[in-house]
Amino acid sequence: VRFVGKDSMLKFFPAMASMAFLMVLPLLLVVSAQDLSSVCTHEEYDNVAPALEVTDGETVFVNIKRNQTHRWFYRSYNVTTMNQPDEFRKVIINLEPCKGVVYLFVRKTRRCYPNPYSCIDITEGSEFKEASACTWTHFLSEIDGSRDGTPTFFEVPLSSTKYFLSVYATEDSAYTLTVLADIGAFPRPGGNGRITARQLTELEVQISWDEADFIPKGITNVKQYWIYSSMLLENDDRTNMAVFLRSDKIMNTVCGLQNNTDREFKIVPAAECSNGKCNATIDGVITDKRYIFNVVAESERGHKMAYAGLIMRTDWEVIRQAASDKTLQVVGAVSGSVLGMVVIIYFLMLKLYG
Repeated sequence: VRFVGKDSMLKFFPAMASMAFLMVLPLLLVVSAQDLSSVCTHEEYDNVAPALEVTDGETVFVNIKRNQTHRWFYRSYNVTTMNQPDEFRKVIINLEPCKGVVYLFVRKTRRCYPNPYSCIDITEGSEFKEASACTWTHFLSEIDGSRDGTPTFFEVPLSSTKYFLSVYATEDSAYTLTVLADIGAFPRPGGNGRITARQLTELEVQISWDEADFIPKGITNVKQYWIYSSMLLENDDRTNMAVFLRSDKIMNTVCGLQNNTDREFKIVPAAECSNGKCNATIDGVITDKRYIFNVVAESERGHKMAYAGLIMRTDWEVIRQAASDKTLQVVGAVSGSVLGMVVIIYFLMLKLYG
C-alpha cells in the first residue's frame, strides 16, 4: 500500500477534475439535447408556428391567422440588470393588437411553450375558454372575452433567464410584441393615460395630458408626443367600456392608431410641456361630429406607449340673441305698455297747462 502525500494529492487533483468533467460532459450534452416532442406535442400542431427569438428591447410586428399560435422565446444574461434592486429587477412583456383579438401566454425557465389549445376552443358549437385549464403557463391574458381587442401588459419579476411566449389569435389579426428588461427605458403615460379636451373655437379643439414618466427615473427621457385625431362614423360604437374602440378598430395601441389614421396630426416635442402638463391644438374639426383623440409618448430610446384615448363630440353654437323668444315677447309687451302710458300722460299735461 502506497500512501500519497498531501503535496502529491494537490498535484494530482487537477488531472482528476479534468477526467471527471470529460466523463460527465456527454451526459450534459444528452440532457441539453433532450427530445421534448413526446411531452410538448402541442408544439407540433399544424397551426403552431416555429419558435423565433425576440431580443431585448425589440418590437416585432406580425400578422396572424385565426386559431393560429406564434411561439417566441426571450433570454437575458445581462448581469447589470440581474443586479438591480428587487423593485427594479423586472421584465416588461407588452402585447398590443393592431387589429383583431390576440392573447398572450407566458412560461418562464423551462419548456414546453404555453399551450393555448388546452384552454381555448373556438370551434362553432363547442366554444370553450377557461384560464385555469391552460397548461405550461405562468401568466396569461384575460381570455373570457371581456377584454378582447385590448393590449396585454405584463411587468413581472426577472427571476429567470429564459421566457417562452405563445401568442394566440381568435380571428385574423395583427400585433406587436415587445420584451424589455431595462424597464426604466419604457414610457408610462401620466395621469393613468387620461386625456381631457375643450373646444376653443368652432374649428379648434385643445387636448391636454400629463407628461409621461419612467420607473426607475434617470434611464432616459421623453423625446416627443405623437398626436392622433380621427372622426368617427355614426355607427362607430364601443363594444364595451374596456375596449377602445372595437377589435376591428383599435385606437389605444401604437400600431392600432397607425392603422386607423392616415398619419399623425402633429408631433409635440417634450420641451413644449410645462409643469407636468402638455397641450396640443387640433384645428379643422367639424361641428356636431364625434372625434377620437389620442397621444403616444416616445422615449429617447425609441420605445412608444399610447395613452387611454378620448371620444368627444364637437358642439359650437353662436348665440345671437340674449334671451329666448318668449322672454323677448314679454319684454316687448311691457315696454310697449309703458311707452303708451308715457305718451298719454304727455298729452294730458299738454292739455292742462297749454
